[in-house]
Amino acid sequence: MSRLRILHLVTRSERRGAEVVALELARQLDALGHDDRVVALVSGFDGSVEPELKPLLRRPDVGMASFLALRRALRRELDRRPVDLVLAHGGRPFEIAVLARRRAKPSVVWQRILPFPATMWSPLRRAWWRRLARAGDGAVVLTNDLEFELLRLGFRGPIWKIPNFRDSAPFADLDRRKAATALRAELGIAPDTAVIGLVGHLIEQKRPDRALDVLAELNARGEPAHLVVAGDGPLRESFRRDASARGLGAFVHLLGQRRDIDVVLGGIDVLVSTSQAEGVPGVLIEALMAGCPVVAMRVGGVDAVVEDRGTGMLVDAGDVTAMAQRVVELLRDAALRERLGAAGRRRSDEFSARRAARVYAARFEEMLGGTEPHAGAAPS
Repeated sequence: MSRLRILHLVTRSERRGAEVVALELARQLDALGHDDRVVALVSGFDGSVEPELKPLLRRPDVGMASFLALRRALRRELDRRPVDLVLAHGGRPFEIAVLARRRAKPSVVWQRILPFPATMWSPLRRAWWRRLARAGDGAVVLTNDLEFELLRLGFRGPIWKIPNFRDSAPFADLDRRKAATALRAELGIAPDTAVIGLVGHLIEQKRPDRALDVLAELNARGEPAHLVVAGDGPLRESFRRDASARGLGAFVHLLGQRRDIDVVLGGIDVLVSTSQAEGVPGVLIEALMAGCPVVAMRVGGVDAVVEDRGTGMLVDAGDVTAMAQRVVELLRDAALRERLGAAGRRRSDEFSARRAARVYAARFEEMLGGTEPHAGAAPS
């Protein structure tokens, strides 16, 4: 096995889905003998910086105004500490990585996360991204749709389909009863109160407003519940105002960014996933590991994680009424919640970070040196 020097490039110095993936993958690849580090393009939305995610620029803007500065900053980083490969987690990191390297070195692999917006296919943007895509040396996709988009852009390198993943260690000894007691005590609500959860970045793509719609429907159906929201983002204050204006403020708890997502997912009764677009959401994998039943909208690769009435429940995209119906069904049937949660825990090993890292390492070694895959590495 060759020792690879890998730079994981993420967008922001925040512990969101892509950033968590980069950090966990880097740790697992280090355990396999590689040399990994994770760098963010810019600071968090609020200008804050996570200690594990050093930003190239200490500013929140990642738009065109920062484009040249980011390119120069990444070149300096690569000159200071050369690497064999940059794994770019997302579109903007890939764009900067391709344009910052010199003489096509180091290799750049694009970790695709979300589908392209419709504006991608306008003539000018398509021409720009077609040029960038053809410069990529490899790509990792979560779904067949993401692969098709790359092919449509004329991507020439190998494309590997590798499932999303999470580190299962924090969930190994999780006691859901203890977590539920602790969470309700923290919130100051009665031990028998029903609690649903939303975990994720508060941005338009995640549609947090739909979680409020579900909560209102629960109350209307005579199933009072509280909603906990773990995550932060630019929609936090508007979400808070909306909850208050709708008379739901007393039932909504904004927890902000949490390091103990295992405890949050262990303490709630049902997780709702309300996004309008997704790849394969890592939080749904974490829910499996926590034994937490999920009600999710069918978007992107959600159904690669959630098996309808097997490990959770699926509804059509945007159907808040159906989501509320499924949540009520789960809240009223403790045995069903326990069955779905247990099934999720049994299945969660498919999405372990350790297993995924072996596949990544094998693919990278094949691309860079033509070496044989690790023994036991799963096919992509």
